[in-house]
Amino acid sequence: MSTGPDLSSERLILFTDAVIAITITLLALEIRPPEGAGGMSDAALGAALVALGPAVLAWLLSFAVVGGFWISHHRKFAFVPRVDGGLVLWNLLFLLAIGAVPFATALIARNPGPLATALYGGVMTAGAALLAAMWLHAGRAGLIDPALPVPARRLVLAGSLAVTGIFALSVPVALVLPDAAKFMWLLVLPVVLWRRQRTAALRGEAP
Repeated sequence: MSTGPDLSSERLILFTDAVIAITITLLALEIRPPEGAGGMSDAALGAALVALGPAVLAWLLSFAVVGGFWISHHRKFAFVPRVDGGLVLWNLLFLLAIGAVPFATALIARNPGPLATALYGGVMTAGAALLAAMWLHAGRAGLIDPALPVPARRLVLAGSLAVTGIFALSVPVALVLPDAAKFMWLLVLPVVLWRRQRTAALRGEAP
């Protein structure tokens, strides 16, 4: 899937960092003061702030997931010193999924029902799956640092696939039980912690 000579991964990482930073900024812009807050009494302002709860929770969730994607991307590319055209393409597709997060977040904040929850889960599934695809391509193209042991490489891939599976399974669940799907997303945290501990045992550090 290579489309040209191998290049340093530095510029790709910098570009990815910039897109993710913009995405997180856009997420924060969705949290706006209540309309007419300047003329409200304390009681009315308090009620209006409480009404912002769903938007704040959606922002915190998306911030955590996008931040997790960023950490995972950096840990992977610490062992990918160069990239080829195929990896650049996979990375662009990953950024396409990241770019959809603000829309999915705004939607689920306004309507936490089945369709919006399923769409949110689908966007996160795409992001996690594309991270796994990047790592898989890097391995097949010989772009991963040979110093990283094969068991550690497989464990990194397994972690990304597990996160993908959690989000993917939440999509059909969301269409029936949207609240249950949201609780499923919490399973990502123990999976990430488990993978980091196992990788640390294999290499002394978690990629």
